[in-house]
Amino acid sequence: MNRTLGARWGACALTWLALTPCAWAQPAAPATEAPVAAPPAPAEPASTEATAPPSEIDVTHASVMKAYDQALAQLRLAATTPLSIQRIESDLREIEEKLYAGRRDEAIGDLVYLVESPRFEPFKNTEPGRAAVFLLGDALGRGGAALLARGYLTRLLANPPRDTWYRRACDSWVDIGLKSDRPREFLPMLDQILPGAPEEVQGDSEYLRGRVAQLEAKPDEALAAFAKVSQRSRFWAQATYLAGVIEVERRNLKRGEELFCRVADPKRTPTKADLFGGSDFFRVRDLARLGLGRVAHEAYRFDDARYYYYLVPSDSERLPEALYETATTRYEAKDYKGAREAIDDLRRLKLEHAYQDEVWILDAYIDLAECHFPQADRKLQEFLKQYEPARAAARKISEDKAATRKLVDAVQRGLDPAGAGLGVPEEIARALAALIRIDAGYGRLSLRLAQIDHQLRGLRGSMGDLDGAQQKLAAQKPAEAKGGGLGQRPTDKLARVEGQLAELRRVLREAETSGTAKQEELATLRKELTALELTLSGARASLQAEAQQGGAAGTDLSSMIARDRKRASELYREAEQQRALVEAQQLALAKGALERLHLRLTRLVNRARLGRIETVLGKKRALELEVEALSQGLLPQTIVDSLNAQRFLGDDEEYWPFQGEDWADEYVGGEGLK
Repeated sequence: MNRTLGARWGACALTWLALTPCAWAQPAAPATEAPVAAPPAPAEPASTEATAPPSEIDVTHASVMKAYDQALAQLRLAATTPLSIQRIESDLREIEEKLYAGRRDEAIGDLVYLVESPRFEPFKNTEPGRAAVFLLGDALGRGGAALLARGYLTRLLANPPRDTWYRRACDSWVDIGLKSDRPREFLPMLDQILPGAPEEVQGDSEYLRGRVAQLEAKPDEALAAFAKVSQRSRFWAQATYLAGVIEVERRNLKRGEELFCRVADPKRTPTKADLFGGSDFFRVRDLARLGLGRVAHEAYRFDDARYYYYLVPSDSERLPEALYETATTRYEAKDYKGAREAIDDLRRLKLEHAYQDEVWILDAYIDLAECHFPQADRKLQEFLKQYEPARAAARKISEDKAATRKLVDAVQRGLDPAGAGLGVPEEIARALAALIRIDAGYGRLSLRLAQIDHQLRGLRGSMGDLDGAQQKLAAQKPAEAKGGGLGQRPTDKLARVEGQLAELRRVLREAETSGTAKQEELATLRKELTALELTLSGARASLQAEAQQGGAAGTDLSSMIARDRKRASELYREAEQQRALVEAQQLALAKGALERLHLRLTRLVNRARLGRIETVLGKKRALELEVEALSQGLLPQTIVDSLNAQRFLGDDEEYWPFQGEDWADEYVGGEGLK
């Protein structure tokens, strides 16, 4: 088959993918991110995944692709050259290169063209054939089309449980389910896993069941599922850690500590658990050690807590958190020297972290506890000088939608917020970026928003391909060739209006975000947008009427393309509505993060002011003690220190103590004196 026919089939495959109800997958927070004592979580954003039941959806759309193949065969455009094992292996190598390069849509188009072709039927049970089915299901799932992915991955469950592709299909399905915000819909497929499947496969499925039960606030079911996760599973450490989290939340501290120790203590960890778990195992181990420290802190075992925090390695991303909690633990244990050492270690890291404001206040309060009132007062004054403007800036930015989005986007992307145009000094912008603690839901919504934008671009490209195909088919009809031209057909007008509408919406969105456009200009753009929407409605009505007159239920290629073009327009409109909803949810989470930052800074500023009052009272009490000592004939320590001559010497000077005036060689002419 020549490359032209292959490109046509690939375009049909991409069009089919764009017209399929996809799940805007919301990735869940990693299992390694669960806190030991989690605060009440904010309300979960409304899901935008496809809501149609699986039974009502053709999960592979094989019949649709078969109809396209028959329509192409009627026009003598279908491929007739038989496939071979060597040809499939060669195509798979090219497809894998596209997947590695991030060209997922192109790879999916090639895989659909290969797998759904009638020529593929004799090879579906061969090793390359099963590899092609797995790559297609895995790529669809990771692209957000979970229902379609299930249709292809389920085919591989017909293989023996010990088969490589059987295990890979189960692993891929579990990964896709963990990244979804509706993981319960992934459980029915796991019921098809046979009892003879490898224990690591069964362990992965039990971990997904446990995560679903935990998200649904069913701790007993979650603990039962986590207990079934095999030690050979790649999620053993995560399951054990989360079981400890559930026990701690239920105030079973001893049981939670025991579960944490299984992950944190290398002597109690199963052999090769780190090999099965990969790099995530060590991240979970760091979290388990933090969990042990918090449990010990909760039980007032401050020395044990210090030891557990000390076990967090120096190359861990959790090290700043461990050092801050160490300092807090030592402060509560009244070991102010140990708390000071932990704070000094934290500052030597020279890293930006979300506990900088808390560390500043703790450092000043350690000075207060040690009666170093002047030092504490200076630190508290500096804190107020730096963070009172930051608090005001946080309040100001939270009330500005454009500035809020710019700040949170800069934090999430790791950019310098000083260049984001927030309208605040650079130092304050950087301070806010370092202190803000973004909710995990913001990252999920950002990924979902990027997926929607990607799908919108794909839909625009698919609509253009469909219009081009219609024009080529219409050019072959003499009756249409004699007409007034293709440019006046409803499909052409609809394509132009949709392109103009998409561009105008983009311009309006950027103008509102930048905040530089005038209100008169924004009003003009909104009027143009309304007019284009009315024009688009008329064009869609004309296209629908044309489809009804031309036999919308036809099986020829032109009718099928017309139906898909209409469906593409409907999906594009629905996707834009979903995008507006997700964008509003994302903005609400960003505003919530800034409001929480404002409340936290308000609390710390109040503590700083109270600390300054304590420094004044401490100085007053110190002076009272000195007066009382002088009245009793005792010299205060400050005066005793002032009589010590050594304290006035520089680093390059040396002190010789007084040893009397009658040295034999003390002055010239004194030799021989007695």
